[in-house]
Amino acid sequence: MGLEAQRPPGAEEAPVRVALRVRPLLPKELLHGHQSCLRVEPGQGRVTLGRDRRFGFPVVLDEDAGQEAVYQACVQPLLEAFFQGFNATVFAYGQTGSGKTYTMGEASVGE
Repeated sequence: MGLEAQRPPGAEEAPVRVALRVRPLLPKELLHGHQSCLRVEPGQGRVTLGRDRRFGFPVVLDEDAGQEAVYQACVQPLLEAFFQGFNATVFAYGQTGSGKTYTMGEASVGE
């Protein structure tokens, strides 16, 4: 019989929570006239790919979301749960060049 951590308010039963962060177009992409193929509905937790392919996520952050917004939405709740005895892991997954390194903290080095 060990100590049992109390589940923090609002904690989900799912062991994995997925957040989507859309990176802005790169200067090179803008120079070539590329346009985003995603429409983001952050308040709804949805993105639309093309005209009608909709996908839902617990957290959706658009291209204007800063590092602070990512931290507050994704990391801070995990840290609070961690200090109450829960295990927590944060990792970034995505295509090469999709902004994983930027999101995981290289952009905030020195801040």
